[in-house]
Amino acid sequence: MSINDIYPWILKHYKSWFVCLAAALVLTLLARGFTNVRFVQDIELKSLDYRFVHFPIPARVDTNIVIVDIDNNSLSYFKEQAGIQYPFPRSYYAILTDLFTRAGARAVLFDMLFYDPDLNREETSARQTDGQFAGAIGRNHRVSLGTEFLVDSAKTTPDITRFAAPVAGVPATQKVQYSGALVPIDTLRRAARALGVTNIRTDQDGIVRRVRLFHRYQGKFYPILPLSGWLIGHAQSAPRQAAASVALNDVKVPMDGQGNYLVNWYGSGGPDGVFTYVTISAAIQTGIALQYGGTPSLNPAIFRGKYVIVGASASGLKDLKPTPFTGDYSYPGMEIWATVLSNLLQRDFVHRVPGWLNFLNALGIAFLTMVIFTRLPLRYSNVSMVGILVYILGVPLWAWHSGRFWMQMTFPAAGFVFSYLYIAIMSFMVEGRSKMELRRIFTRYVHPDVIQNLMEEPDLIQLGGDEIYATVMFTDIYNFTNFSEGKSAPELVGYLNQYFNTLTGFVLDYNGLLDKYTGDGIMAIFGAPIPREDHALSACRAALAYREYGDALRQDGREMKPSDQFHTHTRIGLNTGWIVAGNIGSERRTDYTAIGDDVNLASRLEGVNKVFKTRIILSESTYQLVKDYFIVRELDMLRVKGKVQPVKIYELIADKQAHPDYDYSMVRQYEEGLVEYRLGNWRQAMKIFESLADGAARDPVAGVMYERCKILKKQRLKDWDGVFTLDSK
Repeated sequence: MSINDIYPWILKHYKSWFVCLAAALVLTLLARGFTNVRFVQDIELKSLDYRFVHFPIPARVDTNIVIVDIDNNSLSYFKEQAGIQYPFPRSYYAILTDLFTRAGARAVLFDMLFYDPDLNREETSARQTDGQFAGAIGRNHRVSLGTEFLVDSAKTTPDITRFAAPVAGVPATQKVQYSGALVPIDTLRRAARALGVTNIRTDQDGIVRRVRLFHRYQGKFYPILPLSGWLIGHAQSAPRQAAASVALNDVKVPMDGQGNYLVNWYGSGGPDGVFTYVTISAAIQTGIALQYGGTPSLNPAIFRGKYVIVGASASGLKDLKPTPFTGDYSYPGMEIWATVLSNLLQRDFVHRVPGWLNFLNALGIAFLTMVIFTRLPLRYSNVSMVGILVYILGVPLWAWHSGRFWMQMTFPAAGFVFSYLYIAIMSFMVEGRSKMELRRIFTRYVHPDVIQNLMEEPDLIQLGGDEIYATVMFTDIYNFTNFSEGKSAPELVGYLNQYFNTLTGFVLDYNGLLDKYTGDGIMAIFGAPIPREDHALSACRAALAYREYGDALRQDGREMKPSDQFHTHTRIGLNTGWIVAGNIGSERRTDYTAIGDDVNLASRLEGVNKVFKTRIILSESTYQLVKDYFIVRELDMLRVKGKVQPVKIYELIADKQAHPDYDYSMVRQYEEGLVEYRLGNWRQAMKIFESLADGAARDPVAGVMYERCKILKKQRLKDWDGVFTLDSK
């Protein structure tokens, strides 16, 4: 059979069982490779986060773990009651450690780095307080202090080999090689029972999901902080490390090939989360009360037989981490260690489904998809497709909920998509249905720019809603109502058509997309439907070019037509951000447009021109992208209507390249007035603004700010925060 015979044969037999099975196998292999792409891996990790968040197991958390928290309230308490600011004297930790000793804590873990001596204070010396803390550690015999390994460090590290764990077996691969460490000072290190490594690395998407149980340094293995606590609380033989697990006595802890342990989260973090929290202020007060006969805030029994972890959740102490439950830096770092320790104590581990089982699952879905779409009528195949999607999502969720089994979602989903695309392509080649469908879709899209771009470069456009980063422009004619008085409807429409013809030309000339006409203004998008990196620059250049066109009309000296007057009274608002752009509408009529908060903000900024008597206003996000190219001045910080968070606004003045000798004195003087204004120094601010408004600059914006200062001065505001709230659009 020649090559010319193979193609017709495939077209004829692509629906047969054996061809579908062979194609499913090939496509599953392709899908397997596709899951190695970074963004697909990120999707799988996000699906894992979803499982943690929506299927928590708070009832399985080990209640023998207590977190002693350096929180914001404790910082305020010691500052107000004792005049002590963080870092606390080490004598405080001595009191704390003696409390744990008296209560009979099973292990004490400090998620803190004591690599420098304590501070010398008026009433105490560093040697004294460090000695007190060391003495308390020595009396306890069950304290593990935090240490952190460093990369590319030239600092000489003291000998810490006595704290290494006697790990047997095959060591896991460790890509990061350490050259130094931040270890506790000698006084504390000599008294400590153990050192616990506090290094944490995020996954490729910036989320903490995995930790190393042992870190290799200078040929020795050092346990992470929670594992050091587990080792203190358990008599054990040497840990044995294999390629995919670590054996701790009879506990087999699963790991990946790089020696990482996947944290099995229990629920949300913080004092209101799954673990028992005690504020450090209450704990220290209790320790002092027990020493000197006072009334303790806490019952010391709360620490009896417990694993105590001391750490910080105060926002200024920089020990907050991004986890599946937060996504940002707001999860207490010591609670990560508490979670790992609870996993070890409770033997709560995430179980990875073997790779061969994931492969067979994806192969079965790919083959079933082909059979459904080649053998069943369309009305049945669509229903079956829903069933497959439910299976792809439902089975991994069921496996997770039933036993914390991590079954891949993206692999079978990719197999389904590849199989569906294969059948669609084959159907297109055989029957030409896709071409007819494309023609039918075209008739629903009325925007000619979208249709043209789609026909020329279909891979660049996503039909349907798509989140893009772009710059939105809104325009409006100031005092349009007065212009329209005394004019007939045909006359007014004619003038507007002339006006829009010119205005639209500037938008299109600078690669903008005219989205819609909004009465006497327009909405335009720069950076859509085809993404552009210079969308903010293009939008600003279009706005300046158009303003210069209006200024030229004003300076021409000839009598202006109404349409020309429109150009001299046009206000522009620009904002850059994430917008949802796509085809929105009904089955009979669809328009390409954009929606979102950043679109609304651009519209609000256009109206703000009326307040400041300006022509072009930019948002903070647009300013950050164009500040190196244009002369811009900050106008104010506003809370516009419909927005809770205040926004900085800027006036676009000119192109730096076109005005290299621009006199910035007015801009600097206005900035000085703005500083006084935000500080509530009304008299000084009024003086500066008045000189700008009445002086040679004749700055109308300064006049506006002068009048506002007069009003605010009379109101005698006590809680002035420098943000002015606009009640109108």
